[in-house]
Amino acid sequence: MEIAYIVSQYPARSETFIAREVKELLVQGNRLLIAPLRWSDTGEGIRVEGADVLGLQWNPLDWVLSLAWAAARRPRQVLQMGRDICTAPLFSGLWRRLLVLSLVSLALARELDDRSVDHLRAHFLDSEAIAAFWVSCLLDIPFSVTVHTLSTRFPTPLLRHVAQATSFCAVSGNGTKRMMKGMANRQNRVGLIRNGVSLPSTVRSRAFPLVAPVWRLLAVGRLVEKKGFDTLLDACALLRDWGRPFRCDIIGDGPCRDRLTEHARRLRIERHVTFCGAQPNHEVYRALRQHDVLVAPCRLASDGDRDGLPTVLMEALSCGVPVVASAFAAIPELVTDGETGRLVPPNAPVALARTLRRLFDQPRHAFRMGREGREQVRRRFRLEREVETLDARIRTPPRASTFRDFREQAYALD
Repeated sequence: MEIAYIVSQYPARSETFIAREVKELLVQGNRLLIAPLRWSDTGEGIRVEGADVLGLQWNPLDWVLSLAWAAARRPRQVLQMGRDICTAPLFSGLWRRLLVLSLVSLALARELDDRSVDHLRAHFLDSEAIAAFWVSCLLDIPFSVTVHTLSTRFPTPLLRHVAQATSFCAVSGNGTKRMMKGMANRQNRVGLIRNGVSLPSTVRSRAFPLVAPVWRLLAVGRLVEKKGFDTLLDACALLRDWGRPFRCDIIGDGPCRDRLTEHARRLRIERHVTFCGAQPNHEVYRALRQHDVLVAPCRLASDGDRDGLPTVLMEALSCGVPVVASAFAAIPELVTDGETGRLVPPNAPVALARTLRRLFDQPRHAFRMGREGREQVRRRFRLEREVETLDARIRTPPRASTFRDFREQAYALD
């Protein structure tokens, strides 16, 4: 079976879980094609060996030719795409974003028309899923989406139509499944398929009880508001004031880097905190094995953006590294407070600092939580098992009439 993954950009700078899923589907005997909506500006990021990549650089001529091709082939679907675009206020920034996305989708459909693609896949109920929806309508190919959280960038009615037109909708956590309750027509089309990780053969290299005099904290993620790294910096300042020896390394890059660097300078913790920049995944694993605790103080961003279940938490626990994270989104589905890690409220630097201090004082308990967390990942978040479930869903074709019916219903705009 040939599966085309529509991704926002390639190579990706994050979203390692998509690369893992693609690699495991290759192992299970599928042919994989990666279809990026755009190419990375730097050309750097996560690449997937063994998967074909649609190496197109979209330009206005492609768009014009693709529009003519689609209008001749599927004029009704092109008109319906126009209605989708008009769910946004005319000539607004969102309207322009949808217009460009529709043109890219037309070019993508025209390119995929010459290939024997059996199924379209997308992660995130966002631009990737909207593009998959439009391509599906133009080529009459079933598509599926894995939803991690609900997008705030596109109109809810349009996202509902996309969800209703899928052959199946996967969610990565039970919290997301509850949020999807009103989005899909039939609940049996919404199934729990978690992002998984493979258990590494080696675990953390630093021994418990702690011998070194300085605890090493690690945080990993894009430097964006929803990650809550400013809360971590405030907690680090408290640990310094309390006389606790520590180092904190933050791996990742993003639009908030300058603001976070300035915040660390104002707190006078530059000697304790290092911004390491973006790192490849194997370097993240190496860092995990060299640190004592992973911190993930996630929260709801001011624009409504949020994490689902950060993959780095699974990566840390798979290495036996204890975690301290926010009791937020789907994180409690992985982290059971006091058993597989510690949970603190979002935006609570004092609670975070106190929890870290308790871990410093109880290294044996920290070790036990890391060990239990690794077992939790083995039982419930094993990559191979989750992708087997996904592969089975993809290979179970929807009844043709049902699939067409749902696509037609999806276009009955509110």
